[in-house]
Amino acid sequence: MKNSISSFLIVCFLSLIMVACSDNVEPNFSFSPDMPKRGQKVTFTNLTTGEEDWEAESWTWTFGDGGKSLSKNPVYTYKEAGKYKVTLMVDSSKHKTKTLDITVYDTIPTIYTGIDSVKYYENVTFSALAYNPYANDVTYEWTFSENAVSDQLTDGKSKDEEVTLYFNKKKVMEYVSLHITIVNEIDTVIVDSFYVHDVKAKSLLMAQKGNLILRQRIFGNMTEPSENTEFFAGHNPFKLIANQDVLYVFDAGSDISAKANWSTDTSGDGSIRSIQLTDKAVTEIVHNRGMSAAHGFYQGFVDQNYLYWTDRSEFIYRSEINKTLGAFTWNGSGEAQTSVPYYLLKTDRLGYFGKGLSSGQFNGGLYYYDQVYFWAKGGTGRGIYRFLSTDILTAAATATTPVPTAGVILTDYAVRAFTIDELNRKIYFSVTAPADKIGFWVADLNGRNAKRIDDAPMDNELLYITGIMVDNESNRVYWAYRSPETLNMPSPSDSWADWYEKHPTHRTGVKMATLANEFKSTGPIQYFAPEVAAYGIALDHGKKF
Repeated sequence: MKNSISSFLIVCFLSLIMVACSDNVEPNFSFSPDMPKRGQKVTFTNLTTGEEDWEAESWTWTFGDGGKSLSKNPVYTYKEAGKYKVTLMVDSSKHKTKTLDITVYDTIPTIYTGIDSVKYYENVTFSALAYNPYANDVTYEWTFSENAVSDQLTDGKSKDEEVTLYFNKKKVMEYVSLHITIVNEIDTVIVDSFYVHDVKAKSLLMAQKGNLILRQRIFGNMTEPSENTEFFAGHNPFKLIANQDVLYVFDAGSDISAKANWSTDTSGDGSIRSIQLTDKAVTEIVHNRGMSAAHGFYQGFVDQNYLYWTDRSEFIYRSEINKTLGAFTWNGSGEAQTSVPYYLLKTDRLGYFGKGLSSGQFNGGLYYYDQVYFWAKGGTGRGIYRFLSTDILTAAATATTPVPTAGVILTDYAVRAFTIDELNRKIYFSVTAPADKIGFWVADLNGRNAKRIDDAPMDNELLYITGIMVDNESNRVYWAYRSPETLNMPSPSDSWADWYEKHPTHRTGVKMATLANEFKSTGPIQYFAPEVAAYGIALDHGKKF
């Protein structure tokens, strides 16, 4: 027993010594010649320090072109010119490694990209592999087609040593030429050709009033023109939501104007439809045809289990996500409507000391996040109301009814539409009143630190910005803006051209900016889809050609 314990202690002691010694080891190496040509032998010299106190487990070399060696000081020959990464690993646990770059030249200059294929809208860097062991002066003159886009290009030409660019045309052959001069050595023109491959990308879906839904793919550099889908957007499609492979269209209907008597109105023709983005099947979930337009589907939200929607001003409804409801059920404006199977909440069923959620205030959006409901309103009770399921009352609130658990935020803003960036914990929202706060804003999730992003005109709750979308992958927020000109309103100045010259980001279109976080505000406004008069917008994560 004692011998076993002693042996165990000795092994542990030796292991500790080896670990301690290995901590002093610093892998390193050099290679010769410094500028090898293809077919030329390259000698790699191991310069690892600390070996005197530690015996290496192995010497594992990878040469960047698929070749490997276990020798301490290998000699290797590259068959092709190119730029490679050489790695030396001196322990089996892969903690002790050293990586250096090596450039292998050809006997004549060659154009090098370092990638297998050139892809549409993706950056590619062009450089020259030119053997120049004596460091003579080199001049470059690159020539690309009109489809190449880069700040380094002027009329398709550049004199830089390396050029990074992308191509804005797909499925075409491209040609690049390089006139390279190395003083007293080389003066030649190299021409290379390659095919620009299309790539699958996610898309922004944009609802046009009374027209087809548009699709526009999202790329890191630029955007391609939008294309029509085969899906009808609706009469006033204020909200689009893409949930996995299903797109939900919330259409308020063709008549959204205020009525003197909503109870006698029968102009409703709105609906909620689901569109399968894979097999393109369309299902009508619920409609209000022949009923009051107040029961239209003005806003909505979708999670993994439920479909939520709001009418014009009074109610929130909720149903199972895959359930078809048919004609909307209207039992009456009072207690009777609370018995509808998909009823969730009425405006007077949340307490806020007798103020706030009174009748007739326009619904500005709905969101359900972290067990909290967010319900935006305009009118005198403006703001975003936050509440839990347990805050929903069975009868109308009174002046003594407690405040909803999460409270109300952004009470200075009549919110037309909003969405939540869950990753950065921000709220993006559009505002129609008061006059000094009109525009597009971002605030912390608790409503603090509100900052205006876009001050474009927006003073009507039925118009302007109704679609907002956050995309954390591309780090952008998108919002759909329809200018007064698009809505046939008079110009704020002598002409719309003069107005736009002074306010270039006040034109109609889907705009975008980088997302805000706790360290920085949003970036400058850019146009994702210029001149597209979109209502609801949604992100289709399914990558497609």
